[in-house]
Amino acid sequence: MSNKKFLRPKEVEEIYSIKVSTLAKQRRGRYGLPFVVVGRKKNAQRGGVILYNVDDINDRLNDQRRSTL
Repeated sequence: MSNKKFLRPKEVEEIYSIKVSTLAKQRRGRYGLPFVVVGRKKNAQRGGVILYNVDDINDRLNDQRRSTL
């Protein structure tokens, strides 16, 4: 895996096999993986770069695995 701390949605798809469309649906529904938006103007609904923290992704996926065991 990469040493990057943050990943864009396409990179999340490539590494974790979670489709970009699924990530977008989760963001709109306000559930799923935690993310941040960088470069969005205050009070704007669109624009900016969506980033996912690698540690947050791993923590969330590990929590889900534990809860299904």
